[in-house]
Amino acid sequence: MNSPMIAKTALALALGIAAGSAAASTNLIVNGSFEDLSANPGVQQLANNTWQVFNSIPGWTTFSGAGIEVRRNVAGVAQDGVQFVELDSHGTNPNSTMQQVLSSTVSGQRYTLSFWYSPRPNTSTLPANTNNISVSWNGSALLPTLGGTNNTGTHHWQQYSYTVVGTGADTLRFAAFGAQDTYGGSLDNVSVTAVPEPETFAMMLAGLGLMGAVARRRKAA
Repeated sequence: MNSPMIAKTALALALGIAAGSAAASTNLIVNGSFEDLSANPGVQQLANNTWQVFNSIPGWTTFSGAGIEVRRNVAGVAQDGVQFVELDSHGTNPNSTMQQVLSSTVSGQRYTLSFWYSPRPNTSTLPANTNNISVSWNGSALLPTLGGTNNTGTHHWQQYSYTVVGTGADTLRFAAFGAQDTYGGSLDNVSVTAVPEPETFAMMLAGLGLMGAVARRRKAA
């Protein structure tokens, strides 16, 4: 194979790798940082230092409980953007569950679920389970209970990441449980992205090898 042909092949592999990487990095979650409230008439985004409980917001619906409590600079600040969610919401049956159904997953494809969690600030004198949140994928719990208390006036955001498998129609749920006292843990910056398959890495190595061959030939010439 001559150098121009090798260069074209390497370029094609590089473009394929770039396309695969872009697909892998696409977040399938709608409104993962809870910045968009446009589905609720007259509410695009909360005013500063306010909160409100919603039955649904773009991408998310209430599965059970009082609703989805969105906060803006109340009892902490967001990890991403300006708004975050608490699920020990004000109203009847405060402990709430919210869900999002993902219809764009591929059956058998592995995905990385990532989100940020923090116990609510100034909760050290409350019951130990006041900030409890569970996470499930298609009804299966993904991790031990998120919880604990926070004796400071700020969030202690921590990222959690897990590998899940798509079915083509997947349900992600976050649920508050424990003490129903309207003082719950905080969630923000939720994402679901495809895990690159081994073939992608093989293409990358092949492309790098071909590009190296082109460089060596040009140097020798």
